[in-house]
Amino acid sequence: MKKFITMLIRHWVKNPVKILMTIAAVALGTGILIISFSAGSVLQSEVLAKMNESGVILYGANGEWATDGSLEQERPGQFDQKVFETLVSEGMTITVAAIVMGVPVDEITVEGKTWQLRSSVGTDPSYFDVFGLEIIAGAPMTEEVYASGLKKVWISETTALMLFGKAENAIGKRIAPPGMQFMRGPGGSGSRDLITQYSVAGVFADPQEVARRSYGIADVIFPVTAMMPNSDFASRMLDFMSGQFVVKSTSTSVEKVQAEIASIIENNYGYDVSLVSWEGSLNGESTYMEELRQAVSIFTVSVNILGIVLLLTSSLGIFSIMVVESLGRRREIALERSLGASQVRVIREFWSWSMMLSLLGAVIGVLLALAIGKPVLGTLSPLLGELSSDFSSAAGVKFLPLVSGFALAIGCGGLLGLLPAFSAVKGNIAETLREV
Repeated sequence: MKKFITMLIRHWVKNPVKILMTIAAVALGTGILIISFSAGSVLQSEVLAKMNESGVILYGANGEWATDGSLEQERPGQFDQKVFETLVSEGMTITVAAIVMGVPVDEITVEGKTWQLRSSVGTDPSYFDVFGLEIIAGAPMTEEVYASGLKKVWISETTALMLFGKAENAIGKRIAPPGMQFMRGPGGSGSRDLITQYSVAGVFADPQEVARRSYGIADVIFPVTAMMPNSDFASRMLDFMSGQFVVKSTSTSVEKVQAEIASIIENNYGYDVSLVSWEGSLNGESTYMEELRQAVSIFTVSVNILGIVLLLTSSLGIFSIMVVESLGRRREIALERSLGASQVRVIREFWSWSMMLSLLGAVIGVLLALAIGKPVLGTLSPLLGELSSDFSSAAGVKFLPLVSGFALAIGCGGLLGLLPAFSAVKGNIAETLREV
């Protein structure tokens, strides 16, 4: 420590600006590295990991893909309403399965005003479990309500805010999808409104925007039974409408889940059943999720490489100081070695000096990262598109990136500062003493 203080004072007296600039450069490089590592950590652990923590979500249908990319379902269908229970009971990884039916509703009427919808779906209570939708107002869709065929509907928090101001205000209110007028009386002079009114029974919290777009999670959810007339043919109609489903699996492999679905369907409905399954939305296959994963990986690798390059560049100041030190102390080093100092001892002195400079810069860099980490990461949010809201809410310096950045800063500075020491102890001692 005494020698380190002596060296620090000597260098400070000779060139205080260089010492300050070197420490500042290491601090800046360390801070940027920690922030870049934290950005990658947030994307991986707070965004994509949350989307994939429940495994794979796939859609399936009794049909085939047409040449234009649309789905052509079998009519009459080759499935029945027991297919969903069968997929769960016989599947090794499938935990939930729900019927899904595209509802041709792109607008609804509330108190005489018409509103545009992003998406809607006809389904059953398991749909909420597939996508992890949480009820924040009203009551959940139960099996009893589903079986009763009551004209109820569940809407997203965003839809509730748009239509009624807040989630609690939506409960019990009525909404009406597009309908038609039935003309009656002589010459059609009278009319009767055939538009079905649905009562809002519950409001669910908005899913992550990435998940909503990836899987086409609906904003308005109709029970399939509420869309059918109450009659003795309701069960047959439900069999007829059970040709499309969505499942959640604990597996992380799309191919394995597809094979599992195909095996269950073949064992229960025959090998001649038309079946397609895909990752995407109700409307069809989508490469959105895969492209998103690739984009996150590229972004993470890019910012990490940038941080490491900046740290290496900033640590060159330590290398420069050690080179000057080794050249300026050649006679002193040779004299120490002539008096019995080993090469290892001399190298250790250089290493200690470089490590102390690195440590000082790294500590300041950690403090800098903690001070500006969240604001700096917040500026990256607009670059991430659909991930921006999730990234912004989770942005901040994380513990593991902080430790990793701190360790790399010390290691990098110590290594670069150590290299000149090897050249300093080389050569003949006597020749070095005569030269100087």
